[in-house]
Amino acid sequence: MGQRCIACGEPAGYNRAVVDTVGGVRVGALCVNCERAEFGRSLERGRWRGVDGCAFCDRDGFYALPQWVPDCRRDDAALVSTVAYEVTEATATVCDEHLHALRDDPPRDDRTRK
Repeated sequence: MGQRCIACGEPAGYNRAVVDTVGGVRVGALCVNCERAEFGRSLERGRWRGVDGCAFCDRDGFYALPQWVPDCRRDDAALVSTVAYEVTEATATVCDEHLHALRDDPPRDDRTRK
């Protein structure tokens, strides 16, 4: 994958993708440390189905934050492990202001990688 976190710039791993909802294109990633520092556990615990727009204000949600989900399948004699994300109506979205605030003013607490 090789994507860096939009907030801290470190390798994001397979935590959350940042997806432009208009074009369906992945535009970045969010590492688990920055997710927790910025949003606590609200993204993973929230019930986002039926939330129209940004999860944190009343603006339109143009960026989805789906989780990467691992999958392991047997292919002949080998186990094949993959990860994928899916943007659904239950995926939390944020507006451009919340996304840019995260990018321009990343969380700075002891959980954030330096």
